[in-house]
Amino acid sequence: MVNMSEEPSGPSQATRTESEQDLQSQPFIAKPAPILREPAVLTLPDWKGATASHWLTQWEHQHGLRRVNQHDWVRPLRGDWMMQLQEAVLTHEHCHLLAHGLAAHLVDAWLQHTQQAKRVLSVTLIDPLDLQDPAVRDVLFTWKPLPRRAWGVPVSVLWKERSPSPEMSSCLVVWGAQVLHEGTPVGGGVVSGWALLPPLWQQHEQTADHAAKG
Repeated sequence: MVNMSEEPSGPSQATRTESEQDLQSQPFIAKPAPILREPAVLTLPDWKGATASHWLTQWEHQHGLRRVNQHDWVRPLRGDWMMQLQEAVLTHEHCHLLAHGLAAHLVDAWLQHTQQAKRVLSVTLIDPLDLQDPAVRDVLFTWKPLPRRAWGVPVSVLWKERSPSPEMSSCLVVWGAQVLHEGTPVGGGVVSGWALLPPLWQQHEQTADHAAKG
């Protein structure tokens, strides 16, 4: 007959204490940091930044891309943003730029003023913002469109969530942008469009290597 007053069988107190001590003695294994891509890909988020769940943030974490942070994402100042980009580029011998939304116009302004464009292997624009769009024109009034000029660096454009307006399409032609995806936008998810980018960067790196070797 079973005595219901008895405690259920299990490891003794001494055994439990030894097990806890064994766990405490184990070295802490930190989660490995993502391997940063080289040459660096510097990400330039759209105005308002990119949250932890944003596809651009996920690309940074998964693929070792490096964000150029700004002092104020909600009230962007073009001159301030240009200074942050300049400082980031100066820390790399060569890099690629990955610019989302408003950041396309950041790159445009920066290229018209910098003497460091030779460090940039390529520029990839994602959903470049039309500054003439009434939805943003009054909010981003300090970002007046600049005179259009060819950029002089390889530039491509990927449409993820926006479709190009006639104004933006005309602007991209002057900048010399190659469209990576024809038709409807590829979608804003983490996977959508990513596969197009690494081969593109590798191609520009190989071209730069061949040019350097003469």
